Amino acid sequence: MFESIYSAFYNALDAIFLPMVQTMDPAIFIFVTALLVSFIINLATKVLVNQDRMAELKNELQEFQVKAKKASKDPELMAELQKEQQKMMTMQMEMMKMSFKPMIYTWVPIIIIFAYLRHVYDFGGIYHTMQPAWDGAIVQLPVIISKIIFIGIWHWVGGIFYHGGFGVVSSTVLGWLGWYIMCSMGTSMVLRKLMGIK
Repeated sequence: MFESIYSAFYNALDAIFLPMVQTMDPAIFIFVTALLVSFIINLATKVLVNQDRMAELKNELQEFQVKAKKASKDPELMAELQKEQQKMMTMQMEMMKMSFKPMIYTWVPIIIIFAYLRHVYDFGGIYHTMQPAWDGAIVQLPVIISKIIFIGIWHWVGGIFYHGGFGVVSSTVLGWLGWYIMCSMGTSMVLRKLMGIK
């Protein structure tokens, strides 16, 4: 039963995305996907989260942290801050609730997109079936960048959770997941600035 559901799910997504998978370079397809997902998440955040209130909460919490550093050398100030601590905890809880609100609407689409990327670019996936000699490499980064972003550590962590399939091609190469994460972080930061998200 579950197999037929999975099959119908992937067939529906293939009908929409397979022409792009077949014609686009994997790095570009994954970049565009990460950009689209980042845009959806940031749009949900912009619409569902009160940006002014979020900025206000962040400022008050930062001020409290600055006071807390000074208070470590001043017992009187520390006693004052302990009175404020409950208020700060309430504010942190409010901030957390606000941050989680967009996730209610975005986590299902994100899981669907992740599942589809794995279906396409994982070992034995659609792209591998189309290109049997493909080794799973999506992008080759310059050595200096691969050292700055610690690709070796990414590979090591990946090896803990992921067994079988493609091996590590080189210490400067990213597979689909590493490239997606990198694109997602970069596009999200840019979009947050452009959309004025606090």
